[in-house]
Amino acid sequence: MFLTSCATQPPTAFHQTDNSSLVIESLDRDTCQMLQPTASARETNDKLLTQLRSLPQRQTAVVILENYSERRLGSEFRNRSTPWYVGLRMMGYTRIYFLQGQAVLNPEGLLTLAAYD
Repeated sequence: MFLTSCATQPPTAFHQTDNSSLVIESLDRDTCQMLQPTASARETNDKLLTQLRSLPQRQTAVVILENYSERRLGSEFRNRSTPWYVGLRMMGYTRIYFLQGQAVLNPEGLLTLAAYD
């Protein structure tokens, strides 16, 4: 008799360990807002990525995906996260977290969708 188990890992809450993290609120596929280190106006993702090049280098970036509806990571996640991942990695960010938004400004305790170290 063989026993097998197929358990999915339970969702984990995000706990910020780096207070100097860059925090971005991705409102949809094209629009975002920087929350930390200083709040910005809503703008296009490309415009914010361009502005980030002039900020002092940070190691950790947190992207909060607002209005995110997938129950499992799929095409919506890939479409929204890939440009952020590529852009932030090219700027030297070594840790990138994608969180499911709940219309709050603080990422602490939000559901972690993906973490890249």
